[in-house]
Amino acid sequence: MSDGHAKPLHPWYTRLWRLARLDYLKILRTQGAPAQVARGVGYGIFIELIFFPTLGLAFFLMYPVNKYLKGHMGAAMAGFIFAKLFAWATIPPSFILGSKIFGVNFSNNFMDGNKLKSFGEIWIEVKGLFPWDLLKALGGWTAGAAIFGVVIGAIGYFVCLAALKKYQAHRKERREEILREKEAAKA
Repeated sequence: MSDGHAKPLHPWYTRLWRLARLDYLKILRTQGAPAQVARGVGYGIFIELIFFPTLGLAFFLMYPVNKYLKGHMGAAMAGFIFAKLFAWATIPPSFILGSKIFGVNFSNNFMDGNKLKSFGEIWIEVKGLFPWDLLKALGGWTAGAAIFGVVIGAIGYFVCLAALKKYQAHRKERREEILREKEAAKA
């Protein structure tokens, strides 16, 4: 046992920022074509956004979706976890959009005038539905969540693709610069 003082830990927000930065760099440095990695991120976001109404079954869709649609599994996991941060915010709009698609008027259940009800009030309304109405509500939720998943997943795909291409161009430029410096040092 030593008498030395332990270095104090950084605050939690610094550790969290460093962890997020490490995950970001892992995605950027992932081996594979930028389009494949970006597809994986988009698939992960899409699958997470249909996660809630399917009660966790969507997680098991990640492997076959990435396998057969040529996505990157590691990037899909990163997109899936990233989407968890904002997936809760898509629940009420998904219900409303899905009910409009199915032609069912659940706006009384979710809206109080022009304002969305709180999650607690919505939950009480959903628990009070009859089984057939509950099934329609869950179908509407799934349809609305799938639409939000496609849109937000596509946005994630294009953002990730642009970032990967820019990062790879920067790395290539930097490698060429280092090679030029080595050649100049030899001469």
